[in-house]
Amino acid sequence: MIAQMIDMPMDILDVGNTPLDTPIFRLAAANEIVPRFEFRIFGHDFVTLQRRIRKVAPCESIVESKEIYILNGSRENGDRNVKIREGKLEFKRLIDRNNGLERWKPTGSLEFPIERAAIPDSLFPVSALERTLPFPDSLTAMVTEEEFLHHVAQDSLCGPRLYHANVFKRRSRFTLQDCPVEIDWILVNGAAIESIAIESGCAEQVLAVRSALGLEQFENVSYPLAISRILGIRALPDTKGL
Repeated sequence: MIAQMIDMPMDILDVGNTPLDTPIFRLAAANEIVPRFEFRIFGHDFVTLQRRIRKVAPCESIVESKEIYILNGSRENGDRNVKIREGKLEFKRLIDRNNGLERWKPTGSLEFPIERAAIPDSLFPVSALERTLPFPDSLTAMVTEEEFLHHVAQDSLCGPRLYHANVFKRRSRFTLQDCPVEIDWILVNGAAIESIAIESGCAEQVLAVRSALGLEQFENVSYPLAISRILGIRALPDTKGL
């Protein structure tokens, strides 16, 4: 569905009369790699919600990035988040769903050029690199970003088809009740969409902010699923099976 915010009273942001700038959960040390619980919505017309977030919390930073998402056409709801960012192939994996949240764990990154044997076969079968032989000797063991994307664009003879999408993000970052919140403006192959995200290593923290913002009625949608729907790889919930 296309999510649209309804009007809601300002005091909904004051959960349990706790000031928004009061830390209410212990956070992991900054240098720990901790799986994060995430709640994210996509859609348009988030103006009302954005205004309320901006009214109670200052924007701490605005970050722009260009990323390329790699999507597997066979997965029902996508338990992998694979993308290219700043010359690296990055991996996250969905490890849990609970109370409407998804818990994602970073599982590594590979910097281009990448040794062919280091690329997970389930993502990018080694034999797919060999379908258009001969390659120059310099490409037999190492794969450049351009070569990787060239083969992702081809039909795979060795497994599910892979797709890629060019994504531009402008992320405005805030903190509500000591919990990171993002307002994102996104282009997916040129198609504009908005997103609001709540992320933390603590599930209770995400649930508290989700409740404070009145978002319980919205579907939690990850980036891979949202992009797959935009590209037509996945059906929307209300059109599935039609």
